[in-house]
Amino acid sequence: MEKEVNKSSADLILFNANVLTMEQTNPRAELVAIGGSRIIGVGSNSDCGAFQGNQTMLIDCEGKTIIPGFYDAHMHVFALVSSLLSLDCGPPSVSSIVDIQRLIATRAKQTPQGSWIKGAEYNEFYLAEKRHPTRWDLDQAAPSHPVKLAHRTRHACVLNSIALSLAGINKETPDPSGGLIDRDYETGEPTGLLFGMNTYLSENVIPPLSAEEMDEGIRQTNEILLASGVTSLQDATAHNGLAQWEHFQGIKDAGKLKSRITMMFSFDALGQFQELGLCPGSGDENLRLGMVKIITDETRGML
Repeated sequence: MEKEVNKSSADLILFNANVLTMEQTNPRAELVAIGGSRIIGVGSNSDCGAFQGNQTMLIDCEGKTIIPGFYDAHMHVFALVSSLLSLDCGPPSVSSIVDIQRLIATRAKQTPQGSWIKGAEYNEFYLAEKRHPTRWDLDQAAPSHPVKLAHRTRHACVLNSIALSLAGINKETPDPSGGLIDRDYETGEPTGLLFGMNTYLSENVIPPLSAEEMDEGIRQTNEILLASGVTSLQDATAHNGLAQWEHFQGIKDAGKLKSRITMMFSFDALGQFQELGLCPGSGDENLRLGMVKIITDETRGML
């Protein structure tokens, strides 16, 4: 079998493997040789000597399959971090609003009064009640804490009464541009269900994660990505800008997130990047600036 040959000694050789190269001319191999952060050779088991040095680590894959790393073309890193640090309110962890209430009530007993409680991943289609939770549902579980429950799509969330008050949302509050406040048909009172307002709440109402919380969330995110074989990703968060770019730079420089990152960014941030001489494609193989993301949508109270 033909192979790519680089006579440098490998740091690591994976052999006796079922290697799927994804190349039409050479679709299968048995051995992968790695030097530093690069694959320096792909071939058969008999090619091991061409790459082996005194310090080379050898791993017998015992016939297991090796494939190229996955590229997740659309994800939201910091939303995932927040979700991992929140109560898991999605299936199969919960199957009803009553289950969500139990989770929140338990967390409330462990949380100082006035501190935020956050849940994530709820999906009304998988709840026994077949509806969104309301502010009153959440009030029963945590009457002394502000609560935010994020929908799995991140295009909606539910706040309890304390959280609505902190957000300045009441019966007289008009729907914001690009958002919608769900209201009781009879009284006009906000039900707690908000559409298209997650970014506003995160940036203006809910305290940001502490440095320790962010580090823990990034650690968990890194483990999930690597365990899933995701070696490259594109962060498609619509409001990404210079602050998020610098945050990613710090994370990558510290080696906390191993997967390669391409960061899409908002049109509003384009001028800032241009002033710094940055444009789509700027960066390096570990962190690169992606395309401008422009969203045209209409919030209508449906997901």
